[in-house]
Amino acid sequence: LHKNKMSTAAELRQLLKVDGNGKDLYEHLTEVLMRILIERPKNAYDAFELISAEVKENPLSPDPEYGLGKPLPLSASQLDKQYTWTSKCAALFKVPDEPPEDNGVKFPDLIDELSVIEWAGISFEKGESFRLYLSIKKLAESLPADVERLRFFGKILTRSLPYYIVEGVSPEEEENIVETKQEGKAGANKYAYWVSQHIELGASGWVKLPNVTMDQVVKSRQFKRFLTGDLDAPVPSYPPFEGKERNLLRATIARIVGATSISPDGFFTLNEDDPPAVVAAEPEAINEAFPKPSSELKEPDAWRHHEIDLNKLGRVQAMPEQLDETSGEVVVPDEEVELTPSLDSLKPELWSFRVCPGGAGVAAGSVVVARSLQWPGAAAVVAGKRFLNIYSGNGVVGGVGVPYSPPLPAAIQTEYDLTGGAEDSGLLALVEQADTRSDPTPPKPEGDADEE
Repeated sequence: LHKNKMSTAAELRQLLKVDGNGKDLYEHLTEVLMRILIERPKNAYDAFELISAEVKENPLSPDPEYGLGKPLPLSASQLDKQYTWTSKCAALFKVPDEPPEDNGVKFPDLIDELSVIEWAGISFEKGESFRLYLSIKKLAESLPADVERLRFFGKILTRSLPYYIVEGVSPEEEENIVETKQEGKAGANKYAYWVSQHIELGASGWVKLPNVTMDQVVKSRQFKRFLTGDLDAPVPSYPPFEGKERNLLRATIARIVGATSISPDGFFTLNEDDPPAVVAAEPEAINEAFPKPSSELKEPDAWRHHEIDLNKLGRVQAMPEQLDETSGEVVVPDEEVELTPSLDSLKPELWSFRVCPGGAGVAAGSVVVARSLQWPGAAAVVAGKRFLNIYSGNGVVGGVGVPYSPPLPAAIQTEYDLTGGAEDSGLLALVEQADTRSDPTPPKPEGDADEE
C-alpha cells in the first residue's frame, strides 16, 4: 500500500482518535452505531446526521450499570442553571396571598389567542405560552391605568435570546419634543412597547422602549441588520444610525405595525374629528357585519389597514409649518410628501391569503389567514367575530422582488468659493501667497572668516 494510506484498521482507529479539541471521533462513531442498533430507525441512512447531532447533545453512558442507551446525567453547572431557572419560574407560578388591586389595564387571554394564531403556522410551545401569559399578567398589574390595555405584538429573533414584545397605549406625552423631529401620541408614538428576554422574571423582566424619531425610522429603512439581543449594543451602519439597538428595535416595530396591522373591513371606522381618526366600530355594527364568509375574506379588497403606515419622512401626520429664522416666513418644502390615507386598502402583491382548513375542509365559517410578503413573519387571522395580528420573525424586511442594495456614499462636497461665483460681488478671491526664497547655507563663524 501507499505510505500515505492506512494499512490496518488499527491505524484508522488511532488516526480518528487524534483530535486537538479533545474530541474522539472513533468513540463518537461507535456511539452513533450503538444508538442505531438500539433504536433501529427505518431510515438510518437518511437520519445518520440527525442521530450524530443528537448523540453529541446527549452522549451515551459508558457505565453498563447506569443503563445502555441512556443519556449521561447532567453536570453540576447544568444542574445549577436548571435550578436557577426553575426557581424563577416557581416565583412566577406562585399564587399571591392577596389578589392584586385591579388597575384597569386589560391583558390578552394569550392561551386562547395563540391557539387561533396556530392556523397561520406560528406556534409557541405550551409551557412557553403559559409562562408568557403569566409574565404579561404581572406586567399589566404593575402599569398605570392610562395604558388601558396590552396586546402581544409578537417575538423578534436575535443572534442570542429572542425579544418578546408587548404593546400598550402610551401612558403619557413626552415633554419637550421637537414636532419637526419626533411625533407624539397622535403619530408614530401612539403606542408604547415593552420588551423582555426573560419572561420568567415577571414584571421586572420587561423594559420599556424609548419613543421613536423620524430620523431613526428613515435611517433604519436604508440598511438591513440582524439584532444582537443586547438592547445597549451599538448599531454600526451606513448611513449612521443615531441610537442603540433599543432605538433600532423601536423603529423596526413602528415600521412593522404601520405596514402589517390589518383587519377585515368593518372592525374599524373613522370618527368625526378633523382630521378624522381611526376608531373601533360599535359592537352592534360588528355583530351585524360579522361573521363574513371565508370566500369573501380571502380577497384583498375585504381588508383594511387600521394603523396608518409611516410615510417617507417617518411620520403619520403632516409636517408642521416651519418658519425661516431670519424672515419669519413659512418655509415651503422642496418636495410635498403625501400622507398615507386612513383605513387604506391592501396592495395585493404584498399579501397572500388562504382558508384554514383548506381543500375538502373549506366551509363558510373557516378561518382566513393573511400573511405579509413584505415582512415575513407578520400575519393576521380572522375567526368569526374577532381578528388577531402577530409578528414572529427576525425583524428584517423582505425584498418582495427587489434585491437589497446599500445606499451609495454622499457626493464629495466642493471647495468653498469666497466670491460665491460672482465676479462683481465686491469680495476678493483667495490668492496663494508667493513663495519666499532664501539661501539655506549657514553663515560661517567669525574666526574662520579672519583666517581667510
